Amino acid sequence: MPIRRIRGWQDMDGGTSQAGDRTGQTGDRTGRLWTRPLRVHLGVIFVGLLLLVTLPQIWITYSRGHKAADEAIDAEMAVLSERIVDHYHLTFADKLAMVQVGAALESLQTPPPSDLDEKRSFMFEVVELSQALDGLFAGYPDGRFIRIVSLREGSQWRAPLEAPDEAAAAMEMVIPDAEGKPTVRWTFLDGAGKPVSVLPAEPTDFDPRTRPWYREAGAADGPVATEPYLMPFSGAYVKTIADRHRDAPGVVIAADILLESIAHFLHGERISPNAESYVFDDQGKLVVHSEPALMAELMEVARGTRPSDHDYLEEHDPLLASVERLLAETGSGQAHFQLDGETYEVLYVKIGFESVLKGYTIATAAPQSDFTGEIEAQLHQGLMIAAAILVLGIALAVYVSHAISRSLTALTGEALRMKELDFTETEPVRSRTAEIVSLASAIESARTAIRSFGLYVPKELVRRIVGSGLFDRNAAARETVTVMFTDIKDFTTISENNEPEAVVAMLSDYFELINEGVERNGGTIIQFIGDAVYAMWNAPVGDPHHAENACRCALDVRNALDVFNAAQRAAGKPELITRFGVHTGPAVVGNVGAEDRLQYTAIGDTINVASRLEGINKEYGTSILVSRETRDLCPDGFVFTAHGQTAVKGRHEPVEIYEPKLASDQAGGV
Repeated sequence: MPIRRIRGWQDMDGGTSQAGDRTGQTGDRTGRLWTRPLRVHLGVIFVGLLLLVTLPQIWITYSRGHKAADEAIDAEMAVLSERIVDHYHLTFADKLAMVQVGAALESLQTPPPSDLDEKRSFMFEVVELSQALDGLFAGYPDGRFIRIVSLREGSQWRAPLEAPDEAAAAMEMVIPDAEGKPTVRWTFLDGAGKPVSVLPAEPTDFDPRTRPWYREAGAADGPVATEPYLMPFSGAYVKTIADRHRDAPGVVIAADILLESIAHFLHGERISPNAESYVFDDQGKLVVHSEPALMAELMEVARGTRPSDHDYLEEHDPLLASVERLLAETGSGQAHFQLDGETYEVLYVKIGFESVLKGYTIATAAPQSDFTGEIEAQLHQGLMIAAAILVLGIALAVYVSHAISRSLTALTGEALRMKELDFTETEPVRSRTAEIVSLASAIESARTAIRSFGLYVPKELVRRIVGSGLFDRNAAARETVTVMFTDIKDFTTISENNEPEAVVAMLSDYFELINEGVERNGGTIIQFIGDAVYAMWNAPVGDPHHAENACRCALDVRNALDVFNAAQRAAGKPELITRFGVHTGPAVVGNVGAEDRLQYTAIGDTINVASRLEGINKEYGTSILVSRETRDLCPDGFVFTAHGQTAVKGRHEPVEIYEPKLASDQAGGV
């Protein structure tokens, strides 16, 4: 009875509805609703799984990315706050400390020129140690005055003083002349603080007792800091910190801090590319800006050539108005504001420790996009990649499902054609996939045919899988390598005079010793050739010190063999005297062999020369010989004894040969 082709729903008991059976037509139509091509089933499953897995992951990643961005902002701001406080404490608190040290020195009690060397030495060292310090000075109750200012590169004192090139600092002294009238004298100091030249004394009307720093320090119980101002002579924008002497009434020690140094620090320590930093005094007045150009404008305000309302600054820095407003509202901590569709984070750090900036507030403002931009870009990139993967996955699912369905349909056709061998009816396979039902019918027919013919012999499976290039027989390249060959002296005689089992045992121990030495020095044993060993450096693993390591290996192994042979002698066994040849040069390194059997090796003149050098040891009574090419790549830790040039079989040019030793062994008389 011929096999029926099952097109629709099948009875649960194995029977098949007749096409003309009216009672089975309803069930057949119901079954057709569930029986669809395999590509439809696979496509729905694959796409559903992709959506089920990918969409939640995309949503979780995006949400976590935004949360991480917000946390990154808070973390950066917290770190910045600590860094600012630490930096200012380290940078400016020591200036106050130097002033306080000066206020306790006995040498600064007396007015100049008394104790002049001690005054000059101390003040010079303080000025030289600090890049942020413009000068250190002292005022006295009789109107005398001494100051040392730095003349380092960029100093605004150098041009007005017409300082000589070799001058590192200048010392100013205001003292009365013979008639009691105040005069000023400038002395230029070299890098060691020693005088190199002196300007003529000139009359002056400068009186330190009239200066704000002198009056305020004299009336206070501790150190004081003035408002920022421009030095009338040099034009430097400074803030002065001063303290009265502990043991000398009327003596005030003071230092000028360059506010530009604060601006440079703020500019260099910006937390993001678009961040701006500011310093406000205790009245909320802007005194320092991180941008050099705007800092120059602030100095113009100090000179009186610019209005103090900062309108011109706000034109160049649109953040300033919002930063000033939030400063008035919050005073300290972290805040944010909106500007032109961008959210800006602002950090206010109030300086509370004793320093030139005590009571001031440092503000840093930066757009959130500077912190989140990279994360946002990564998130968008991740979304694009995820979307691309999803689309690719859907396309791949459709393609695979269609390909499987098409393949199964083709296999079904082949199987159905096999039915011509036997028309015996088989029991149908129940399935809701039309292709599987058809294939089951075809396979059952094939099974009957296979049973009839007896045997089915599948084709031989392919055994060779081409993976990485390491297993490709064409994977070879030119490399510079160092090659070492070893050989045992009179091994043939040893083999003749000993049982093969004993020889094999000795060789195993011998090869283990050499293998340990080669591995310890970064080499690779390429091949054991009888009693010989062929080792290589710089391939297959790169080694920038390959020549050095090969020489050290030969010396290590020879020393180890000395111990090994001593044990052999003690046991009444033959010694394995070994010779070594080492050469460095180019070779073709890679896989060589037939299609089904490969060997990793190196080919070229370099290998031949190394092998010949091992044999040449016989002529020179040596155990290790290396070529000049190897010697030239070894460091100073080796000492090489030259043995001249020698001809090498198969090579036109002679080879310069050397016997290596460790420099430490040479020094010890080894």
